[in-house]
Amino acid sequence: MYKRILIPICVLILCYLAGCAANPAAAKLDEEKRVGVVLTEAGLGDQELNDLAIDGLTKARDRLDIIYTYKEVTAVMSYEKALEELAGEGMNMIITLEAGAGDAVAEQAKANPDITYISFGTDLKADNLFGYQFNTEEAGYLAGVTAATITKSGKTGFIGEPESSYLTGFRKGIEKTNSDTELLVREASPDDQGAGNQLSKELLKEGADVLFADPGKAGKAMITQAALAHVYAIGAGGDQAYLEPDAVVTSAMLQVDHIIFELLKKDDKGEELPSDTSLGLKEQAVGLSSIAVVSITDKVEGKVHAATQKLIEAERAK
Repeated sequence: MYKRILIPICVLILCYLAGCAANPAAAKLDEEKRVGVVLTEAGLGDQELNDLAIDGLTKARDRLDIIYTYKEVTAVMSYEKALEELAGEGMNMIITLEAGAGDAVAEQAKANPDITYISFGTDLKADNLFGYQFNTEEAGYLAGVTAATITKSGKTGFIGEPESSYLTGFRKGIEKTNSDTELLVREASPDDQGAGNQLSKELLKEGADVLFADPGKAGKAMITQAALAHVYAIGAGGDQAYLEPDAVVTSAMLQVDHIIFELLKKDDKGEELPSDTSLGLKEQAVGLSSIAVVSITDKVEGKVHAATQKLIEAERAK
């Protein structure tokens, strides 16, 4: 009789213990927020936007209750498909990194009202959709302050789109720092590497000794040409000192790693995400990387710091 009673009890106890061993992990997984990010075509290893996004997510994974995954846009993986797959994998939040994803994100946000979408490079807004644009004019301004401070020839050069906000800021920074500094501009698509090479050579022939460009292949070609000519270059998008350490003085940074972590931290605390679509110096969304050329560090850092504070004060006064 006792055996008949004990056996069912033992089975129940074993089942209960097994459940206790498994449930904490399952419960933990349920507690963690699932975050997906759609990377640009540059993919992992770009040492710029994509890598910075993963850095921000990794920091959030280590400090907050999140797990993350990513999709890379390729010839066979469109934004639409990547977003659909992430939604199907049970993401609580999905992040995209460039304006080109805007239409797909807007459509997916309507189709999945229970998922929060963050769309960088856009000003999209809905109950579950938050678009944010980086104030690249401020980053360009600080690049201009740097260029006007270090030029010896009194001539600086820019390669990129004529309506570029980097160019707008660059011009203002130069004029504010030294109005006698000449700015030479060459128009090119940021993805046109050949144009970057050719136009850089033109600017160098005209005497420009500090070059700056929109982020992209043309800008990377510009950095190579600056190094060959032994003049200074200012990177853009990410810290581009790795390309030519002796030539790249600094880089106008989009600090997407910091912003992603801060947004996830707010969400983790149950706070509302910012409604303002513009992110700049005040939010530490843009800025310059460390001055890499030691001989001019003190001279440049002082002026850049002063300019940064003035821009932040102007932002707060709005």
